[in-house]
Amino acid sequence: MSFQPVPSAPGPVPPGRQQLLFTPGPRLGWVFRDRRELAAPYPDPQPDPQVIQAQATARTATADQALARAWRWAGKPSIALAVILAVLAGCAKSVSGSFNLGLTAITIIAACGPGLGYTGWCWLRREQARDLTPEQKYQQALAEWDYRAAGHEGAELARLASQPEWGSVTSPASRTDIFGGTLTGWQALLTVHGASILAERQLLAVDLTGQQATGMLTAAARGNQIESTIYHLPHDLGRSGLLTELSAAQLADAIAEAMHAGNSAGARTDRAVDARVVHQLAGALGRGGVTPRRLAAAVRAVFGYPVPDGLLSAAECELIAGDLFPPGYREQVTANLIRLDAVLADLAAYGGDGWPSQHARYTCLAIDTAARSASEEVLGSLIVQWLTVQVTTSTGYAPAVIIAGADEIGRPHLERLTDACERRGVPLMLMFRHLRDDAAAILGSGTAAFMRLANHTEAEQAATYIGRRHTFVVSSFTATRGASQTATHGGSDGYGTSDSRSDARTRGWQGDRFFGGGSTSDGRTRTTGTGTSRNWSSNWSQADGTSWSDAETRQRAYEYAVEPTALQNLPEYALLLADRSGATLQLHAVECDPSIINLPGTSTAPLLPPGSLRHGSAPPVLVNQDHAGPAIAPGSQYQADWQELADLEPEPVWPGEQPELPWWRRNQPPGYRP
Repeated sequence: MSFQPVPSAPGPVPPGRQQLLFTPGPRLGWVFRDRRELAAPYPDPQPDPQVIQAQATARTATADQALARAWRWAGKPSIALAVILAVLAGCAKSVSGSFNLGLTAITIIAACGPGLGYTGWCWLRREQARDLTPEQKYQQALAEWDYRAAGHEGAELARLASQPEWGSVTSPASRTDIFGGTLTGWQALLTVHGASILAERQLLAVDLTGQQATGMLTAAARGNQIESTIYHLPHDLGRSGLLTELSAAQLADAIAEAMHAGNSAGARTDRAVDARVVHQLAGALGRGGVTPRRLAAAVRAVFGYPVPDGLLSAAECELIAGDLFPPGYREQVTANLIRLDAVLADLAAYGGDGWPSQHARYTCLAIDTAARSASEEVLGSLIVQWLTVQVTTSTGYAPAVIIAGADEIGRPHLERLTDACERRGVPLMLMFRHLRDDAAAILGSGTAAFMRLANHTEAEQAATYIGRRHTFVVSSFTATRGASQTATHGGSDGYGTSDSRSDARTRGWQGDRFFGGGSTSDGRTRTTGTGTSRNWSSNWSQADGTSWSDAETRQRAYEYAVEPTALQNLPEYALLLADRSGATLQLHAVECDPSIINLPGTSTAPLLPPGSLRHGSAPPVLVNQDHAGPAIAPGSQYQADWQELADLEPEPVWPGEQPELPWWRRNQPPGYRP
C-alpha cells in the first residue's frame, strides 16, 4: 500500500450541498459571528438627561424674560393706548354728537393689536415651556435618537448583508490533539475535517475505537464519488498488504515493538531479546520472503510442531529446528518464543501473503467492532509502527494521517510517529477518548482541542492546561439600616404679686419781703397700688431620622479561564480549541456539526478580522447564501427549527436591547460557554 500523489481535486460529485464539505482548507469546524458585531456604531451620542434638564431650565427662564419685556414695552402701552383712544372717542361723541363705532374699533385694533398680539405670543411660548417637563423632553429626544440609530443600523446591516456569519476554523499547527468527546461528536468532527483534507490531498484514517468512528466520513466520501478503500482489520489484514511492504528488518522491529506497546514498565532487555529472536527467524527464512504467516510457521518449527505445506522449505525447517538456536540459548529464549508464537498466531490467521491493493485517495484502516482482544491491541500498535516506518522512509508524497482512538497506543510509539510526521510536514490528528495516562503526558506537544470531558478529574486537568486568569470578584457585601426618634415635652407655670406705696408732700410760701404780704401752700399725696401676674407655657417637639449605607468589597481572584464544569457540559458538536501559537492563549469555540454547511451565510473560508470589514475591505465569497432556507435532509435536527423560522418574520432589534440568541445557541446546555 505505497502512497503516490493523486489528482488534487476529487471526482465529480452529485448535486447537493454535502459536496461543500469537500472544499480546500483543513477545517475543524465553524465559528459564529453575528453581523451586528461588524456594524459601525452610531456616531451621535445618546441624549444626556442632565443636559436636557439644563436646557429646559434655560428655555423656561428665557421665555419668562421675553414675556416680562413684552408686557412692559408692548402689553401695557397697548392697553393704555386703547383706553385713551376709547376715551377720546367718547369725548368726541359728547361734543359733536357723532360717533363711528367701526372706525373707532379699527383704529384701536390697528394701533394696539400688534403689541397685544406679541405679548400673547410670548405668553403662549412661556406656557409651552412650562408644560413640557424635562422628563418628557428627554423621552422625546431619546425616541428621536433611537429612530436615527435604528436607521443607521439598518444601513450597516444592508452593507454587511454579503458577509458570512459562519466562518471556517483551521488548526494553527500541522499536529492537532483532540481530547474527550462522544462517538457522535467524533463522527461529525472526522467528517468535517476529513472531507476538507480530501479536497487537497490523500488521507489515511486509522480507526482504533472499534466503534466505526470513521463511518460517517467513509459514507460521505463514497457518496461524493471519491476513490476510497476500507480495510476492516484483522479480517482484511492480508488484503491490505499492510505488513508485506516492510522489509524483513522493519517487520521484525515492528513486531517486537508492538509486542511491548502496552507494557511501559517492561524491561528493555526483554524487548531487545524479542527483537533479536525475530531478526534471527527472519534471517533464516531466506529467499521466500518474510511474512507474518512464514514467521508464525518458523516459530512453530522451533518447537517441533508440524508446519503447513508450502510455507517453509525443507532447508529452512532444518535450519530453524537445528542450528539456528543452540540448546542453551533456546532454553533462555523459550519464554520469548512462546510470547512471539501467541502474537503471530492471530496475525498469521488473517495475514495472508498477498500484495496491497491499488492506492486510493481515501484509505481507512478500521478495527472491527468485535470484543477487544490482545491480538487486536498488538495489531493497533503494529499499525502505528507501520505508519512510522512509512513516514520515515518515504522520499516522496505522504498523505495526511488521522488516528481515532490513540489511547490504545503507547507514548513512546506516539512520540516517534509525531516526530516523523513533523520532520516530513505530514498533517497529523490524534484523537483521545480520555485525558489520562499517556494522553495526559503528551498534552501540550501539539495544538490541543477539547470536546466533552465528562470525568471531573480530566475536566479539571484540561482547565489547568488552558490556564487561570485574574479577576475582581465581590467578596463581601454589607448593608446597614438605622433609625432614630426623639420626642420632647415640657411645661412651665409662674405666679407673682407686687405691692407699691408712695407719699409726697409739698409746702411753699410766696410774698414780698419789703411791702409785706404773702401766701403759703401745703399739700400731700399718697399713692397705693397692688399688682398680680401669672404666666403658663407648654412646649413639645419630635424628630425622626432614618439612615442607610451599602458597602461592597472586591478582591482579586485567580480563577480558571474555563471552569471544569463548562468542559463537562460541552455539547456533542462543540470543540474548544486552545491556540498557543501566538504570544497569548486564544480560545475558539468551534461547532463541528456537518449540517452547518447547509445554513445560509456559511463560508468555507475563515472570517475576516472585524476591523478590516469596518473599513470597507472586500468580503469573502459566500458559498451558501442564495436561498431563503437551506436544503436539509429529512429527519435532520435542524429541519423543525428551519420550518419554525420560515413561518416567522424577523423583528428589528433596537439599540440598547439584548438581541435574541440564534436557535443553535438557545438549545445549548446551561454549562456551555462559547
